[in-house]
Amino acid sequence: MSGMFLKRLELSGFKSFAKAVSVEFENGVTAVVGPNGSGKSNISDSVRWVLGEQSARNLRGAKMEDIIFSGSEGRAAQNMAEVTLVLNNEKKQLSVEYTEVAVTRRVLRSGESEYLINGQPCRLKDIVELFMDSGIGRESFSIIGQGRVEEILSSKSEDRRAIFEEAAGVRKYKQRKQQAAKKLHDTEDNLSRVRDILFEIESRLEPLKEQAAVADEFLGLKEDLRQVETGVLVEEIKERHHKWSEAGQKLEELEVQHNRADSALKGQLKEKERRRKLLEDAENKLDEVQNELLHVSEETEKQEGLRELWNERKKHYSENRSQYRKELEQLQLERGNLETELSRAKEALKDASKKADEADEELQRLLTRLSAATGDKEMLLEDWKSEYFELLNQKTSAANDLKYLEDQLERGEKRTESKTESSEARKAELDKLIAALREAEQEWKQQELKKNELQHTWRETNRRYEELRSTYEKKENFYYEALHRLHQLEARLDSIKTMQQEYSGFFHGVKELLKEKEQRFPGIAGAVAELIHVPAAYTTALETALGAAQQHIVTEDESAAQEAIRYLRSHKLGRATFLPLSTIKPRSVGAADRSKLNQIEGYLGTAAEAVRAEEGRERVVEHLLGNVILAETLDHAKQAAAAVQYRYRVVTLEGDIVNAGGSMTGGSRNVKQASLLGRKQEIDKLERQKAKLQQQTNKAEKQLVDAKNEGNTLSDKLASLRQQAEAVTNSEAAARNKVDELAIKKEHEKERTEQISFELEEIKREFNSLTEIKLKKQAVLSEAERKLEKADKHISELTEAREEDRTREEELRERISELKATKAAGQEQVRSARENTSRIQTAVQKLTREIIEKDEANSLLEAELSESALDSTSIEEKLQESRKQRKHLQKELTSLKETRKQLADEVTQLDEACSRARNQLTYCSEQKHSVELEKGRLDVELDTRLEKLQQDYELTYEAAETEFPLQEPIEEAVRKVKLLKMSMEELGPVNIGAIDEYAEVKERYDFLSGQQLDLEQAKASLESIIEEMDTEMTTRFMDAFTEIQSHFKEVFRSLFGGGSASLKLTDEEDLLQTGVDITAQPPGKKLQHLALLSGGERALTAIALLFAILRARPVPFCVLDEVEAALDEANVHRFASYLKEFSRDTQFIVVTHRKGTMEEADALYGITMQESGVSDIVSVRLEESRELVEAGALKEENK
Repeated sequence: MSGMFLKRLELSGFKSFAKAVSVEFENGVTAVVGPNGSGKSNISDSVRWVLGEQSARNLRGAKMEDIIFSGSEGRAAQNMAEVTLVLNNEKKQLSVEYTEVAVTRRVLRSGESEYLINGQPCRLKDIVELFMDSGIGRESFSIIGQGRVEEILSSKSEDRRAIFEEAAGVRKYKQRKQQAAKKLHDTEDNLSRVRDILFEIESRLEPLKEQAAVADEFLGLKEDLRQVETGVLVEEIKERHHKWSEAGQKLEELEVQHNRADSALKGQLKEKERRRKLLEDAENKLDEVQNELLHVSEETEKQEGLRELWNERKKHYSENRSQYRKELEQLQLERGNLETELSRAKEALKDASKKADEADEELQRLLTRLSAATGDKEMLLEDWKSEYFELLNQKTSAANDLKYLEDQLERGEKRTESKTESSEARKAELDKLIAALREAEQEWKQQELKKNELQHTWRETNRRYEELRSTYEKKENFYYEALHRLHQLEARLDSIKTMQQEYSGFFHGVKELLKEKEQRFPGIAGAVAELIHVPAAYTTALETALGAAQQHIVTEDESAAQEAIRYLRSHKLGRATFLPLSTIKPRSVGAADRSKLNQIEGYLGTAAEAVRAEEGRERVVEHLLGNVILAETLDHAKQAAAAVQYRYRVVTLEGDIVNAGGSMTGGSRNVKQASLLGRKQEIDKLERQKAKLQQQTNKAEKQLVDAKNEGNTLSDKLASLRQQAEAVTNSEAAARNKVDELAIKKEHEKERTEQISFELEEIKREFNSLTEIKLKKQAVLSEAERKLEKADKHISELTEAREEDRTREEELRERISELKATKAAGQEQVRSARENTSRIQTAVQKLTREIIEKDEANSLLEAELSESALDSTSIEEKLQESRKQRKHLQKELTSLKETRKQLADEVTQLDEACSRARNQLTYCSEQKHSVELEKGRLDVELDTRLEKLQQDYELTYEAAETEFPLQEPIEEAVRKVKLLKMSMEELGPVNIGAIDEYAEVKERYDFLSGQQLDLEQAKASLESIIEEMDTEMTTRFMDAFTEIQSHFKEVFRSLFGGGSASLKLTDEEDLLQTGVDITAQPPGKKLQHLALLSGGERALTAIALLFAILRARPVPFCVLDEVEAALDEANVHRFASYLKEFSRDTQFIVVTHRKGTMEEADALYGITMQESGVSDIVSVRLEESRELVEAGALKEENK
């Protein structure tokens, strides 16, 4: 047994181990057992994790925080997971002084992690170095799970090779080889770039020699031109200044005439406006009077019509009033006669009715007496007697019923009183319940409304969150794409700027001067190519036009140029051309030539106009390009050159040239030649693109941050809303339950109250019914008593009167006959009188209505006639007033028409006068404008020539007149200037610094040639290192394979109890890529490939290979996680026996649920879940282990 072994494992909050547990390990075999799902494999995961495993997937999780205990039904989640591995280090196999080494790793739910060695914080690197070469580590064979077995059983031999490489320790050599291969690839790329640059430089060396020959001739012509052209400019300035003075005098005279004409026109316009205003007022007044006259005329006609209408109505009223009076008198007379007749008829009716009534009364009285007298007195007497006895029975029955009813009413009063009290109590309780129910319903509605509002807010917030998340992803993609483009652009820009800063492509002397200008030559402004800005479309044309002049050095004055020349000469740096701003003169194309060129199609202006120079450097551009003409094509250039008699150089956009004097230069251009203007242009373009892209990136980054912040805010808000919604939902459910409970109570109480009310009403109805019956019975009793008394009296009277009535019967019969006849006659008289009275009353009523209607009509006529009389007076007055007003308005209208005509004539005369004055003013303005134009043209020509003196030659007019007097006629001098310019243009592009540039390019060529040699040597060295790595890996792999092959054969025979097995390389010629095949021959079977064996044989063979690797590469301890799960019982016992034998050299911790493995274990630990979701560790006796094994086996069978 090795001196170092695993002594203890401590876990807290790791996966299902919620509480702190500790497992003590001894030498030999320790088995960790337990049913499936109990968490026993978490033991091997904890060992893998504490040794530095960084992949959550290898720990059976999605992220590292998943290893922290996440909580169960009865236990809250933990915020930290911690595992400590304690090793016995008495023999100092680990490079520390401690006899016991405790390695700890912990992780927080926030994602923070920590490593410790014996309680002291350390890095993961320290732990890796601690276990280096000890056989322990996350990539060693100290932890073997079923995944290792599956790797071996894989059908691909290439996949199986990785196990042997791991055992051979060649992975670090593979990494070194990959690093060397990457360096080799980078070296080859650099070598290729150096070769490309050398090729480009080689093409530039020869052309540089051809550019210096014309420099001296160019400078001589330039000085001659300065002498002659200055004199010409002085003479032209004198001539134009004289003409300018004459134009000024004429302009003053025209100004006086113009002011006089303008004053006259303004006075006439003012008077015309005053007259026009008076005319407008007169016309407005005329319109007003005409409208008023029209209105008055209409009013007069209206009043005349009303007067005629009143006369007609007055006549009609008089006729109708006479007729109404006659008819009224006749009706009143007829009504008087009828009223007299009606009075007589009423008296007759009254007498007849009285007589008839008296006869009728007498007849009825006698009939009554006769009826009484003729009745059956005996029968009547017997009836009264029978009635008497019946009434006596009724009285007795009513008295008994009355007694019973009084008893019932007394009981009803008591029941009513009891039920009333109960009803009032129930109603009070019901009112309380109704009030409580209202409050509960209000609370429920409030909670429900709040819940709906929260749900709506949550849905809106969640919709916004989802939209924001989608937007965030798009913005994030856009941001990283923009950032990638920005980095690419910055790399390109830095490369070009480096070339610009190093003045790559400049002549050697020019480059050295430009590099030293800040420190040594403050008077140097820079090279021409640095100081000008050229549009992209003109780059080729201007590169051609400038040629070597791109590298001319611009200085502030001649002294700065002389100092630079001395520096070049003293340091043997070659030559350069300088452009002192104090001495160089601008060049231009004459106005006449410009006028001709403007007529040529394809003419683009001068080259100077296409260039923008830095402030204060414009003279350089005019000096070099002021007399260079630009044209679109060669045909256009030929036309332009011919138009100006070939006095100027014409350059096309493609770089072709028509030189002064008529020669032409053109053809293909050397695209590899350095483009100084193009470089500057590209820098400007890249700077603009960078600024724009930087702005887009910054904006995208800000939007990304804002979106992320808003997303976090929305996420927090969603969580808060979710919590609020849950709280409100609970409150709403509680309120709803309370409402339901109170509603049930209310309904129950309401039913009970209604029941009591119903019972009380029933009692009241019964009481009222009994009371009514009692009253009826009392009435019946009283009536019976009264009738009894009456019946007794009648019986006595009937007995006495029976005899008297018989005597008077005959007398009554005679008198009745007489009265019947009298009654009939009276009734006939009454009927006749009534008919006559009714007829007279109807006639009187009809006449009365007619009289009333006639009175009303007559009153209406009187009122209308009176009112019409008043209207007639008003109409007559209005009519007289309208006629008077109309006459006045007609007179005023005539006067206004005369005034209008007079004013219109005056306005017409003033219009004619204004037109004459305006024509005079226009004539003066045109004359004045013409003179102003002429003076302005002369002014521009003077300024142009003065400016040319100042810019091109830095001379004032006075100095030029003194220093450079014209020695010849001006025509001859002008011709000479043209010839000098033509000669200079014929020279073409001039490069004063060509020799220096050649030296610089040659120097760079030599330097790059040396770099090429260095890179070729580095390439050879890296190829040698890769070859050495291949040799080392091949040797190590073959040595490990041979050793494992030997152990594999022995272990196979031990595990299978015989047989044979071997390992075979699939490609012995390529040991770096070869796969590994396994063939085996279990006892009693033929030799065959691993894939053809049974499942149990394949698994045992794989285990044999793992044990063979452990033999070849021993480890202090080894954790086996259910590697024997696929073995049958017989093979499990073989595995366990061999494991027991192997444990003499290596400590084994076996996670298992197989009985055979447990039986061979020296110690057992059981993993249980007494609490759901929480694992615990207990020491297990052998008997208990069998029970655990049987439980696990039963679960497997059920599965």
